[in-house]
Amino acid sequence: MNWACLAIGVVAFLLALSTLVPLRGAVGSALSFVPSWIVGEAPLHLALVVVVAELACGLAGGLESAPGWAGSSLAAAGCAGLAVQFASGLRSHRYLGGAFAESGLTVPQLGWSAGDTRRVLAALPFRPRGVERIRDIAYSEDGGRAHRLDLYRRAGAGRSGAPPAPVVLYFHGGAWMMGDKREQGIPMLEHLAGRGYVCVTANYALSPKARWPQHVLDCKLALRWVKANIADYGGDPGLVFVSGCSAGGHLAALVALSANDAAWQPGFEDEDTSVVGCIPLYGVYDFVDRERIGNANLSPILKRHVFERSSTEDFAAASPIFRVHGSAPPFLVVHGRNDVLVPVRAARSFVSALRARSTQSVVYAELPLAQHAFDNFWSPRTVHFVHSLESFTEGIVTTRAAEREVGR
Repeated sequence: MNWACLAIGVVAFLLALSTLVPLRGAVGSALSFVPSWIVGEAPLHLALVVVVAELACGLAGGLESAPGWAGSSLAAAGCAGLAVQFASGLRSHRYLGGAFAESGLTVPQLGWSAGDTRRVLAALPFRPRGVERIRDIAYSEDGGRAHRLDLYRRAGAGRSGAPPAPVVLYFHGGAWMMGDKREQGIPMLEHLAGRGYVCVTANYALSPKARWPQHVLDCKLALRWVKANIADYGGDPGLVFVSGCSAGGHLAALVALSANDAAWQPGFEDEDTSVVGCIPLYGVYDFVDRERIGNANLSPILKRHVFERSSTEDFAAASPIFRVHGSAPPFLVVHGRNDVLVPVRAARSFVSALRARSTQSVVYAELPLAQHAFDNFWSPRTVHFVHSLESFTEGIVTTRAAEREVGR
């Protein structure tokens, strides 16, 4: 049992260390991403497992020699590191609030409820009471799996007399080659649906079978469907936000910045594809990598699997950073400083370009110790993020309502 105590301590220490100082580079990120992601968003759960395991070893005689004591010491150090990670998540509201203040917006009052505590303890998302999911709605004529979406809303939404609700259209990540609408962004979508929003998460064609720009064409098709049909589900087609994570963050930003671009709207060139706001999470914004950000994994993926051609011109046309303009909608950009898959410098560069051109608000929050895909678990960090996101969207909804009232 002494050696078991040592093994538990070593594993706990290394896992905690991976959340605080994850490995980077092509090989390092591949090794460190999954453990630093999962442990980083559920540190208390791992700490509880470690404490119980060490106590069990101790009671079985595992502290009778040097290896056992060494393991216990390493386990204690690991739990201390996990506590640091948890405390960082609890303090996320400071960085989110600071981002609003920096953009000249009202700092949201990010409270904490008993429901938030239950979410964090559960970690995995669970659907709130009163929220329904309508699965596999076809948004394209072929009706294939790549062209289906799921819709989340309050049960009974859209009944006669109820005001239409704001809409969030979400695109999943997965390096443009994998992923599904059922797997990502669920905490955010279910929370907003519980608050009265109508939320849509859409699949799109994936590489290597599909080649660029089919991915963004599908996203535009999904937006077209939302604009044409969301009123039947209780949503407001004039209040559509677009969001996504990782590759989906790239697609969301691109959709928001290419509104009414006829080249990406074949067959519906004259239809309105504008949105009122965009929330990209840890997205990719510059395929050219003009600032040498150093994402070692990106270029080979794009060249081998995503693009038919991979010239600088093709990469630039697909990069949101080269499409920023003065009429861009408001943006809320969120990125984790510990992201090993998409370096945080990518978001900084994109936000700088947006702020230099856009006349609308650009809120940018960097979350300390946050890893790629942090929002897929209910953690303190995710709780604060979804509350701040709601403040961002509500501010735009209020402004739009006032503009409509003046226009009457």
